[in-house]
Amino acid sequence: MLRITSELPYLDQAGHVYVPLAGPARSCLKLNRHASRIWREALRRPVDLDSLPEPDRDFLLGLTRNGVLRTTPAPASATEPASASVASPASPSEGV
Repeated sequence: MLRITSELPYLDQAGHVYVPLAGPARSCLKLNRHASRIWREALRRPVDLDSLPEPDRDFLLGLTRNGVLRTTPAPASATEPASASVASPASPSEGV
């Protein structure tokens, strides 16, 4: 699992993500609705690139190669189910 972060500022407005300096000749890159959804999901939580459809994986990897996105290994706690990392409170009958 990888944590993906943006190396550039971006604007998420009206259903699209806009990334300045990421397009041809350092123009503003406007992502279509599908690419905007992939971008949002990738920045929101750790991503398993191997589980993504090939076009989506290639899209994210291309932005990584171009320096728009950065990947780092996700912390182990971010990849565990939420219930596994939360200790259950002691019940009153356990004699605290």
